[in-house]
Amino acid sequence: MACQVISLGATLTHLWVLDNTNSPKDIVLGFDDPKAYRTKYDPYFGATVGRTANRIAQGEFSLPDNPHVVFKLDQNNGPNSLHGGIDGFSHRNWDVVPPLGDVSDGDGCRGTSLRLSMVSEHMDQGFPGRLRVYCTYRLLNSSLEVEYEAYLEQTEDLHREPVEMTIVSLTNHTYFNLNGIPSTGTTNKFTITPITNHVIEMAHIDSFLETDSTSVPSGKILKLDEVPAMDFRKPKSIGDHFKQVPGDGQGYDHFYPVQAAINNPHDYYLKNDVCRIPPTALVNIYSPESGIHMAMTTTEPGFQFYTANFVQVEPNQVDTRKARGGYEPHSGFCLEASKFPNAINHTEWRNQVILRSGDKYQSKTIFTFSIR
Repeated sequence: MACQVISLGATLTHLWVLDNTNSPKDIVLGFDDPKAYRTKYDPYFGATVGRTANRIAQGEFSLPDNPHVVFKLDQNNGPNSLHGGIDGFSHRNWDVVPPLGDVSDGDGCRGTSLRLSMVSEHMDQGFPGRLRVYCTYRLLNSSLEVEYEAYLEQTEDLHREPVEMTIVSLTNHTYFNLNGIPSTGTTNKFTITPITNHVIEMAHIDSFLETDSTSVPSGKILKLDEVPAMDFRKPKSIGDHFKQVPGDGQGYDHFYPVQAAINNPHDYYLKNDVCRIPPTALVNIYSPESGIHMAMTTTEPGFQFYTANFVQVEPNQVDTRKARGGYEPHSGFCLEASKFPNAINHTEWRNQVILRSGDKYQSKTIFTFSIR
């Protein structure tokens, strides 16, 4: 098992795991040329997104310490702000910082890690407060761990009051395809087997967030029994019910909450050390073609399941080299573990994303691989 990360966006560009023939397969979408990640054709492949993942309705919010002040953000997704704005964390150069290198899980299993950091200044993309952020990638045994930390840094600016709170929700936006990404092929034909053949199970998920016509949660949590196409409590192929999925019928782009976050919301407030919450096993997914199985666990209160419905990268638009035929809809899927989308604009959810001075944001998501 091996991976490659670039400093731009703290982006995972390659992840190689063994398939059922004991051959290494690269199972994440991306580009070989780092410059391609700066083009309009990049749909956040493998990136760390922030300061807030997902959408904020109407590109605005206020904070409870001063509700009359409205912070205005980039409206870069229709009327909403998406993934931190036009120049969010996915478009920044991160610094490699210690510790890095060999790691151990305490049971004799050894691996390697890479830690990156960046600073988001006060009012960067419209967000208040100077935020120090860390991203750690850790390969350990058969798992890839992605860990985030963030905290407010106070500056000696005599011309403004110290910022006591901001909002944070970070995620990794990797597009997986467990069939594998072919490294050879023609330059005028899509060569990737779509992820519609993947078998997915979410045994412990029994609801999802209803969204409006712009994909922003309405605040209502729907039971899976109400919409069978959204129900993965028993294994089924990803592509079985695309036409019945709420929305445009192109596929999935929905947030699935952890039941514990609904039953005990206080456990997921940022004033708590959320990494003391044991990672919850949420998703099992398997490719019958390659035999590769992936399990996701996370400390986060839920995840966005996205099936690359609008990904379209033609071979002649950018040097795709990694996938010579380019990328098309359903070339990959994302499991974006994060806080609830638009949480700041829902009173009952907003403490998931409010980070106060002196507190620390932490999250950990683990992807574990095996062969069936």
